[in-house]
Amino acid sequence: MDENRNRTQYIGTFIFVCAVLLFSAWIEQSFLFAFVWGGILSITTYPLYRRLVQRGMGNCMAAGLIAAGIFALLAVPMIAMAVRAGLELPSLMAWGRGALHDGIPLSPQVAEIPRIGPRLAGLWQHYLSDPAELRHWTSVASRMFATGDGRELPHRLMEMTETFVIATLSVYFYLAASRTLQTDIRAVGSRFLGTRARDVIRNTVGAVRGTVAGLVLVGLGQGVLVGIGYFIAGTPHPALLTLLTAVVSIIPFCGPILLCATVLMTFAANGVTQAVIVTVIGSIAYGAGDHFVRPKLISGSTSIPFLAVLTAILGGLHMFGLLGLFIGPTVIAVALSLWRTAAAEEQAR
Repeated sequence: MDENRNRTQYIGTFIFVCAVLLFSAWIEQSFLFAFVWGGILSITTYPLYRRLVQRGMGNCMAAGLIAAGIFALLAVPMIAMAVRAGLELPSLMAWGRGALHDGIPLSPQVAEIPRIGPRLAGLWQHYLSDPAELRHWTSVASRMFATGDGRELPHRLMEMTETFVIATLSVYFYLAASRTLQTDIRAVGSRFLGTRARDVIRNTVGAVRGTVAGLVLVGLGQGVLVGIGYFIAGTPHPALLTLLTAVVSIIPFCGPILLCATVLMTFAANGVTQAVIVTVIGSIAYGAGDHFVRPKLISGSTSIPFLAVLTAILGGLHMFGLLGLFIGPTVIAVALSLWRTAAAEEQAR
């Protein structure tokens, strides 16, 4: 009789807990991604927080300082990019009106390209130098933008701003309550995973920090190096392009695509020599970063093959957007940790 009662209570407790968790997730569904972003940033900055506390700074003061630093580090470049774009918008609109009225004149450097120069010059004159043809394709692109994601752009920007603010606030509260959170996470993990909880937690933290270092820091470093090439070569709008390159380089394989576009822009504006400068500096930055530094930082902290990390990054990006860049490697790291722990336990028998 007691055994049946205990079983009934266990099942009832399980159903009740699941219902409460699902209902809580449903209430907070608009902010779940922001909370996850806050967790990722908190795990990444926790070593800095611990150093500040060890040097005598209070918990709330250290957490507030890091949250403010994250806000400044991420918001200031975006605001600067928006201000810069706003200042350049009038001249860009004037150029666009002139292009639609008179066409875009053929750059003399295009015809000088070996082998494909004449062909490119013919395409340029047909699609860009002809005002009627240019207006046709511009109207097609405008209709696609107006009927597609263009209508949702203001709403998307509001969502991104809201997510950023909530994530920054989450960093403060996560770090300020880090001791309690660590104790609770270890206790709950031991409750459900037993001795495997320690390995799972360690691999989760390692995957997040390794991914942040391998994607964000390497991407920003690549953007700075390529940006130096923009300034040296006299690429149009070098400051704006440097910020854009740094942001785009965080996503694997996207930086080189933008580099090709900026090389063509530099070539059209300043000639072959300056385009070669951008190409060489960009090739060094992306070659060293993508083939040596990034695999070492990501795989080294998780002890999993880089191919698995790469597919996890791309798969996470496909499923969850930018947040998937960090969720994908973390999930794969936890899965491999459970696999290796189970294999080690079985071999030890």
